[in-house]
Amino acid sequence: MASPVSCLSILIIPLLVTSLFYQVSNAVDDAFLDKICNESADYEFCSSTLRSDERTAIADPNGLVLISISININLVQTTVNQIPDIVKTLTDPLDITRIQNCRTDYIDVQGKLSAAYTRSYQEMLNLLRDALIKIVECDDEYRLNPPIRESPIADVSLKVQKLIDITFVIVIEIMST
Repeated sequence: MASPVSCLSILIIPLLVTSLFYQVSNAVDDAFLDKICNESADYEFCSSTLRSDERTAIADPNGLVLISISININLVQTTVNQIPDIVKTLTDPLDITRIQNCRTDYIDVQGKLSAAYTRSYQEMLNLLRDALIKIVECDDEYRLNPPIRESPIADVSLKVQKLIDITFVIVIEIMST
């Protein structure tokens, strides 16, 4: 007579193997990534960013949303951590105030992205929109108020905006299917 453990393993092992194949078959393929990246603001940035993350190869569309948010959270956190070093290089009090305001905005963005990670898609879209507004507020510190200058984190700001755009595109694609 077979032991209960043997019987249980006969049932569980095939289920585990089946679930592995199920997850792989639902993984995003090149056609899905191309569709997302073609709809984004910058195909090359989208494609290189998502394809360079090892998690993308096994992610389903829902996982791809979380990957894009995770990449953005890491970028924002790195920037928040770098701003104190940027402040040390500045001599103009206005520039110091501007970059400190940007740091506050980026901390808000980080909170919104973190919250979006666990919300429904509609709530996620709202949080992404709010995060984008905060990034633009940081940019406006330098673009709208004299003296007009380039932000020391302008390149990061553009990447964060593009990543938010990619996440929007993925979420809208999921919601439309």
